[in-house]
Amino acid sequence: MTLRADAQRNHERVLDAACECFAERGVEVSCDEVARRAGVGHGTVFRRFPTKDALISAVILRRIRDLAAVADAALGEPDPAEAFAGFFREAATAYARDRALVEGFGSCVDAPEVTAFLDAVSRLVEHAQDAGALRRDLSADDVLALVPAASRYPAVILDGLRAAA
Repeated sequence: MTLRADAQRNHERVLDAACECFAERGVEVSCDEVARRAGVGHGTVFRRFPTKDALISAVILRRIRDLAAVADAALGEPDPAEAFAGFFREAATAYARDRALVEGFGSCVDAPEVTAFLDAVSRLVEHAQDAGALRRDLSADDVLALVPAASRYPAVILDGLRAAA
């Protein structure tokens, strides 16, 4: 269904505001706060997103699509080791600045966007492993489990993920 131009703008304003609110304060932020920040009424939020969980999912899936694009772009880089490290740092930064990713990722694991993201990360991990840049005993799930901690210690974690010389 195609939205009218004003409805599409309101949809984007609500989603942008929710992204900001949830990133700053987590998923416990009220829909009223999101509406205030978006400059729309409470009803506008619920016309676009019938439940708060639907709004949270939309925010998380937007972030996941962004991270999947970073992983896909990294696959085109000439140096597999640097491509992996760049993705890993970018993902760690995203998790560090966005509480919603940490708190809400688990609620979206069955979404096609998450599947596409995991596939992109798997390809990136395999590419780095095939180049001898990354340990062979790691999966994409292992790498992603380390991402939240990497916001504080990216160099240490990346050193631990490298293949032995």
